[in-house]
Amino acid sequence: MFDRITLGVNGDTNLIQTRLYNHPECVFPISIFKDENKEAITYIEFNPSQDVFVLDQYVNVVAEYIIDRYETRLLRRILEESYKDLSVVQKREILKSIEHRSDDPVYGYHARKQAIILSIYDYLKEDTTMLLDGFVSFRLKEYESLLKKLAQGLVEQYAAQKEYEEFVRLLQYFVNLQQPRPAMIHVLVCTDEGYVIMDEKGTDITAPCFSDFVEDEVLLTKEAYDDLLISVLITLAPQQITVHNRSAIQNHELFSTISQVFNGKITYCNGCTLCTE
Repeated sequence: MFDRITLGVNGDTNLIQTRLYNHPECVFPISIFKDENKEAITYIEFNPSQDVFVLDQYVNVVAEYIIDRYETRLLRRILEESYKDLSVVQKREILKSIEHRSDDPVYGYHARKQAIILSIYDYLKEDTTMLLDGFVSFRLKEYESLLKKLAQGLVEQYAAQKEYEEFVRLLQYFVNLQQPRPAMIHVLVCTDEGYVIMDEKGTDITAPCFSDFVEDEVLLTKEAYDDLLISVLITLAPQQITVHNRSAIQNHELFSTISQVFNGKITYCNGCTLCTE
């Protein structure tokens, strides 16, 4: 076991105390001091004694501090170097979406943190004095590799989201072109699969609506029913849509898209004879 571990941190002492010293898991004794010859660096000394668990806590806190303080800067550099066609605004939006990938098993928060922890332990086998800026710059290759994968995932997610938004705008455009429009359309979600479409009087108009898109003898899959539903609704372009038997919905993304295309025109029935039937 190490007698003493010294961590040299470049930056404002108040910031260090806020993010590191006051970390909720930093329940072990550490000391902070300044080196007269290196005014920009604050040194934090930690004595792990013989308690492996305390050392694990310390390494865990340092890993979280690295992510908290350095990660956005490193990701921004990766985006600047590898995705030069993106604008400053686009890169800013991409960085804001990082929490959406926090649970990814390959490069999510836990995976990135674990890569840092392993690198810290590897370093401590060689030296017990660590200058954090140098460690982050030269000793976190696996962590940087995960950040590159994370950046790629964020960029692909951003591009997919923009394509989806453009798709929704296109569907909204087609809806707005339709005239005249029925006042109300009812959509009954079937318990097994498929949908029943009714007009405002409750008349089943599913067959004539679907016949414009498929032949009668075609056996439809669940995905085909989903595609048919949104195609029919866009063609009808009703002023109001009421969805019945909401609990039977399997494709929630489909109804999310419908809600966006028919902004403010879709409601969900809380229970009626159609729902129970």
